[in-house]
Amino acid sequence: MTNIFNRNPLADSLLSIQNFSNIQRGYFFYFRTMCLRMQARFVELIDVEKMPKVFLHGNPHIENFAIVKQGAGMVDFDRSRLGPYAWDLVRFLCSLSLKRKKKDESFLSSRVLQYFLEGYKHGLRADSNSYKSLADFLNLKKVNWDISTAEYLKKDDKWAKKLRQNPIDVNDNWLNNLLKCYLESRNESHLLNDYQIEEAGHALGSLGNQRALLVLMPKNPDSQLDKILLDLKTVYQDNDNDYFKNPVVHHGERMILASDLYAPNLEENMGFFTYQNQEYWGRKVPTVAIKIKGYLAEIRQIDVAYCVGMQLGRGHRLSIRDANIEDILTHLTANFDDFVRIGKQMNQEVLAGHQLYLSQLAQQKNIVTPVPKVKETKPKETKPKETKPNISKKKKGK
Repeated sequence: MTNIFNRNPLADSLLSIQNFSNIQRGYFFYFRTMCLRMQARFVELIDVEKMPKVFLHGNPHIENFAIVKQGAGMVDFDRSRLGPYAWDLVRFLCSLSLKRKKKDESFLSSRVLQYFLEGYKHGLRADSNSYKSLADFLNLKKVNWDISTAEYLKKDDKWAKKLRQNPIDVNDNWLNNLLKCYLESRNESHLLNDYQIEEAGHALGSLGNQRALLVLMPKNPDSQLDKILLDLKTVYQDNDNDYFKNPVVHHGERMILASDLYAPNLEENMGFFTYQNQEYWGRKVPTVAIKIKGYLAEIRQIDVAYCVGMQLGRGHRLSIRDANIEDILTHLTANFDDFVRIGKQMNQEVLAGHQLYLSQLAQQKNIVTPVPKVKETKPKETKPKETKPNISKKKKGK
């Protein structure tokens, strides 16, 4: 039987090959790209017909957890859809298992699984809409949460580097029309009276979706207004199937609805629109956003498992369809051991796919280039020269 997680290196870009070949974390990047294949395998391994349905986060892996000034939570809602509640649980637990500092034959320790269940059940039952913040998870005592956007851009940090790597002319019609559509979606067209584009650039998302990054600066040089850094990106438009469906017309709106469920108030200035037949989602880029990096000892696995479990439970409670909380709890109690078994099996199959991928690369030396060794906490990103999306017939922005 062919492994669904096998991938052909000949079909990949040089950037993907470099990411997948990274010595420290290539296998986790490979895992990240397998979300939709894991969904397909998930419904093969367990009966989802009678499983309670919710508005899923869709892709709650551990590297999608972010800590910002407003709090902490799972972000990145590109894969959010209606579907069986257990998918979110299995996808997250798979990611946490791959991030263990101490590797053994188990999936996760019984203590980690216990705390995850407790957090999830608390999120399901809680009356309030609050969620636990991992304020002390990374010992954040010296973080300056109040750095301005202007200061951030001067430091030439992550997003500043991205936008400056492939610059766009600030007078470019495509760029200016994109900005107008975004502001119209937020009823903020008046900002163009006080701001103008200072700089902009093309960038790629971690899995290849196109995005425009742009900086708005006050027109009045004596203004006390801060600059604004915006991220306007194309959205994934996955096709519906028998088990996973988009609940709204626009995929950008879908992402905003998921954000309200799983990370309320974490993303700022969100908007969605369509420009020339392409759907977009936009936001203001935070000046401080900390991700969980590296490998985790068990005590930190417990911390993040409880926190994420509670946030997933909250989102599921607020979005459950054609069932109730007790239905989820009953199903969870009866089937959690199967979820763990399935998660372990899929991780093994994904890792087998990655090993085969590396073996094929070794045999196809004509497509392999030397991969520089990078720090364990972050993959080397070598961005290729990018072009604008192929835009045709114009459609009025929402």
